[in-house]
Amino acid sequence: MKFDLKFPARSRVRRQLAVAVAGCSAFGSMFLGTAQAEPAQDTVANLTELSKQVEQLAGTLHAAQVDYDNKLQLLAQADQRHADDVAALNATRAELAGYQATADRLAAAVYMGGRTDGLHTILTAASPKGLIDQLSIQRSIAIETGAQMQAYRRLEQRARAIQAESAKSLDEARAAVDAAAAVRADMQNKQTELRTQVTMVRARVAMLPPAEQSVLKTLPDSVVAALGPIAPIPTVGMGGLVPNARMLAAYIMATYPGVRSIGGVRSDPLPDHPSGRAIDIMIGSDMSLGDAINADLQAQAGRFGISYTMWRVASHFDHVHVTVN
Repeated sequence: MKFDLKFPARSRVRRQLAVAVAGCSAFGSMFLGTAQAEPAQDTVANLTELSKQVEQLAGTLHAAQVDYDNKLQLLAQADQRHADDVAALNATRAELAGYQATADRLAAAVYMGGRTDGLHTILTAASPKGLIDQLSIQRSIAIETGAQMQAYRRLEQRARAIQAESAKSLDEARAAVDAAAAVRADMQNKQTELRTQVTMVRARVAMLPPAEQSVLKTLPDSVVAALGPIAPIPTVGMGGLVPNARMLAAYIMATYPGVRSIGGVRSDPLPDHPSGRAIDIMIGSDMSLGDAINADLQAQAGRFGISYTMWRVASHFDHVHVTVN
């Protein structure tokens, strides 16, 4: 009996080749895995960096808004002071004009009736007592008229100085408001730029495999609040929403730009909407969008304090109803 000794050698070669191929396959898979992971890692890094920028900008923008509000208040106060000072100046001028008219009439009477100097009084006095009385009256009128005219003129000068100072303060307050408005506008422009960048990153997230998407599915609450609405989604009834409902509405606007509109507080037989604990997320005929939003919110019920959602039930085929605690 002869044994073919070539087969064991051939088998060893095959085994070695198989091991080599397996090794290459494993290495190739590892390489491809690394190549696929890099975009996800880049996206994580980008989103993390953007989140930091957004949170920092939120603090700066809040400070800019507070500064703007404070300067608006100071402007209102300066405007009121200026208006009061102008009114006081006008009143003083009116009193001075009235007294000036009286003095003018007295001067005209003297001009028409004769001089009021002492010699003329002596020559025209009917008696010594009349002379004394006339001199006393003339002296009193002259002293009082002069004193009052001087007092009114000093008052007018003081009022004019106050009015000029208040006008200067008003101009300074207006300039401060303009400067604060410019800072706030710059912050808002940066916020808009960050919104655009976040939207682009989230679009890249949507292209990643589902397992990697889940890691990047949500933005931190602070980032959602800082970003505000990514797209101009119409809203109604936002005033009076409870904090969980406000945060949920902000999240929907930042995450789902395809939403048609969001409704909040309104009259209703049930207490959810009137109490500010419910919002309606209108999606029109985009049922897949409604499915995605409903699934997302159910998965994040704890985060937003969601009590229940209503979707694909009677009267709820064009919007997702959400009630929070």
